[in-house]
This record gives sequence, C-alpha cells and structure tokens, in this order.
Amino acid sequence: MKTVVVLMGLLAALGCRAVEVKRPRGVSLSNRSFYDEAKPFTCLDGSKTIPFDRVNDDYCDCADGTDEPGTAACANGRFHCTNAGFKPMYIPSSQVNDGVCDCCDTTDEYNSGAHCHNTCREQGRKEREELEKKAEMAREGMLLKQKFIEDARKGREEKQAKLQELVEKRLGVQTQVEALRTEKEAAETPEKEAKDAHRQQWEERRDAEKAAAEKKRSLEVFSELDQDSDGKLSAPELLSHTELDSDGDGLFTDKEAQDLLGGLYSVDVASFQELVWPQIKEKYKSESAAPSSPSVEEVTESHTETTPEEEDDDDVDDGDEEDDDDDSDEYHRTPPSKPPVEEQEMPPYDEATQALIDVAQAARDQHDEAEKSLREIEDTIRSLEKEISLDFGSHGEFSYLYGQCYELSTSEYIYRLCPFNRVTQKQKAGGSETNLGTWGSWAGPENDKFSAMKYEQGTACWQGPNRSTQVKLYCGKETIVTSTSEPSRCEYLMEFFTPAACQQPSDIPLEEHDEL
Repeated sequence: MKTVVVLMGLLAALGCRAVEVKRPRGVSLSNRSFYDEAKPFTCLDGSKTIPFDRVNDDYCDCADGTDEPGTAACANGRFHCTNAGFKPMYIPSSQVNDGVCDCCDTTDEYNSGAHCHNTCREQGRKEREELEKKAEMAREGMLLKQKFIEDARKGREEKQAKLQELVEKRLGVQTQVEALRTEKEAAETPEKEAKDAHRQQWEERRDAEKAAAEKKRSLEVFSELDQDSDGKLSAPELLSHTELDSDGDGLFTDKEAQDLLGGLYSVDVASFQELVWPQIKEKYKSESAAPSSPSVEEVTESHTETTPEEEDDDDVDDGDEEDDDDDSDEYHRTPPSKPPVEEQEMPPYDEATQALIDVAQAARDQHDEAEKSLREIEDTIRSLEKEISLDFGSHGEFSYLYGQCYELSTSEYIYRLCPFNRVTQKQKAGGSETNLGTWGSWAGPENDKFSAMKYEQGTACWQGPNRSTQVKLYCGKETIVTSTSEPSRCEYLMEFFTPAACQQPSDIPLEEHDEL
C-alpha cells in the first residue's frame, strides 16, 4: 500500500496526465469499440449501417440517434460529458451547442461561442468534502449503533431471563391465589350465615313494629270515623271525607262510600281493617286532633302521602287544629312542613357476628392482594413477550427506540412518533390527538428492509380512508424527526434520523479518475 502511495506521489510530481483515447465527440469510453473509423458504423439498435464519415455529420441517420452523439441532429441522441475530475454524465444531444454550459468540462459547447469554464475539479472537490462529512457522520453513527447493538444483546438476554423467572413465579402465585380463594370462601360462609340471621331478626322485629303501628293507626281512624260509637262504620259516616272520592270528580257519593265498604252499608272494626283501611289509608285526612300527643309518624301519615314504611308511628301533635276552625281545611290540605321519617337503620352486629366479618375480611384482603400480584406479573409477562417478539433490526439496533417518543413542532401541529407504537398529530390550538397510524411493519425495499416503517389503521378521514404514515429512516448522529408531509390525502410521510440507520461508509477516492 505504501508503494502505491509513493508511486502516485511521484506521478503527480512528474506532472503525468491521463492520455485521452481518441473517439468521436460525445462517445463514452465504454462505447468506443462501436465507433471504429476504419469500418462502416452500424447503429447501436442494429437498424442500419452507414459509412463512418456520416457519424457526427449533423444529420440523423440512425433511428436511435447513435450516429450523432456529438451534435444536436437527433432528437433522441445522447451526448457523453467526460467531466474529468468530477462525475461523467449523459445529456440530451439537443443541448449540444445550445449556448448553455451543461457539462462541467465545457465539451458540450465546443462550437456555440458560449464562454464556459471547466469547473469539474472544483465540483469534484466540493463533492468529496460533502461525502467526507457524510462519511464522518456515518462513522460516528456507527459507533453509537455498535453500542445500541451491544445494549440490545444484553437487554434481550436480561428480558428473556426475567421472562423465564416471571413465568415460574406465576405458577407459585397462581397456587397461592387458589389456596387463598378457598380460605376466603370458607370464611365467607359462616359470615354470610351470621349476617343473614342478624338481618332476618332485625327485619322481623321491624315488620312486627310496623304491623303493630299500622293496626293501632287503623283502630284510631275507625274510632274517629265511627261518629255514633256503635262499633260499626256506615257509608254516611264516610261522606264528610271528600278526599276519598274514587273517580276524582269532586263529589263523594253514597254509592262510592258503600263501594269502599265492599258493597255493604256498614262494617265492623275487623272488616274495616281488612277491607277498607288498605284502600283509604293513603288518602285519608284526619278532621280532629288526637287526644294525646301524636308521634311524628302519625302527622306524616295523616297530612302527606307516605310510603308504608313511613306509617310506623302516628302520634305527632297536630298543634292547635281545634283552636281555629277557619284554618282547619287549609291545615288538612297542606302537608306539614316536617321532614319525612327516615327508614330505620339496622342495628350494629353483635360481637360474635362482627368477629366472623373481621375474619372473612382479612381473608378477602389477602386474596385480593395475591390476585393483584398475579395480574401485575401477567401484565409484565405480556409486555416482555411483545417486546421480545418485535423485529428491532438485523442486530437489534433499533431496540433503543422502543418505549420512546419523538416530536416535531410545525406552525400548526405537533407531530409525535413513538416507534413500534403509533404516530399522532395534535393541533397547537388544542383538542385531542389524531391517530396517524399504529405500528404495522418494516416497509423498506427487499435489499434495505429497515430503511422505512409503516404505520397503519389510524383515525379515518372524513369520507375517506384510515390515516397511515410512512417513516423513512436516515443515518444521523442524533435521533430526531426532521420533517412531516402529506403527499396524498390521509397518507403522511415522515423523515427520521437515527444512528441505528447508519452503515459503514465506503472509502472516498482522493480524486476522481474518469475515463478520458
């Protein structure tokens, strides 16, 4: 290698130049063999053979334009720019001698009078500088990429080991949960029996008290309605209570009163309690004050529509009802402004029942805690299995992106890329995020699979398809989203730079050595 360098240096010092191979103007060195001055020229498409002196005679003989590579005679001809020191290139023959310098070596304007300057070496120098910058970035990116690969290898091993550990731990916790469930159920059986017994005793006692209060109330009403105190309640004795009008026409007739008595003219107290009282107790309004201090429940029942549960006690003081007959009717029409009687609460559990409850609750807490631990283990297992199953590149170099998000802020939107998860868009003015696609697959070409990502099935556009995003990956020292666009409706394109996309750069030649 040193010998080659020394020789090249000597050649440069001696001022050696590449020798130009003689060939018609506009012909590349690779095509020189087709243009032999000693032979007739055959069009490269094989369609015709012409005398060689008709090559570049400014008249198009060949259909493929190959007889006029150095003139503008053929509309489909191609002129080869040698561009020594830069990159060779082809231009359409129509651009030859058109007064515009297309070739950096000026060979396309040999007869136009245009003042062209050979800029090939300067362009070559600038290109090599740019290539060197890119190569340096690629080398630095490769250093980071190698670190990512090593971290990915270690991380994968650690995750697989943790997954195996959790799978084994799950078996033990599942056994524990089942054992604690059995204990819980065993403790809950006597707890339920004791609580049910306590409730049943309380309900029976409450119902008995309600029945007694109801019976007492019905007897008081019977006595109040039995105006002649003969132990019988007759239809005429009901007529003063127009609130018992059954058809709502405001008239309480003898027939309606007799219908309330079951079609009889009068009933005794037993029949009243069985047949009449259930029909009138919600409507009945007392016309006289009770002789003794009535209970809150009685006032509530006498002057408001109440539920059966609120009819337990009926002895509330009616105030001065008899003191002012003018206010009597208004008093009975307006319900008292006292709050309704609250439902009686069940008394606390006895010590024996409470002890069973405490034991069962402790068993429930232990079981719930074990179940919570099992759910957390299963969630972690699912998360690890998903992460391990993802394709993070040929050597896992893209795994460092997992669980991360990168944002790009534009004048109107904030775009957010979460690799291997989803892409979103949110207006800066506010509002909810729009899903531009969830992770689908790698979408690069067959020979460069990991150069693009596809995110699919995002939020549907109005009367259009679901949004989707293609993310193109480029080599960069930093991990950053640089641009976002919408080339087609509901189809977005992102450019994403990452060291994981870097490749080892090729050697850059000191100077271009093109064919002459």
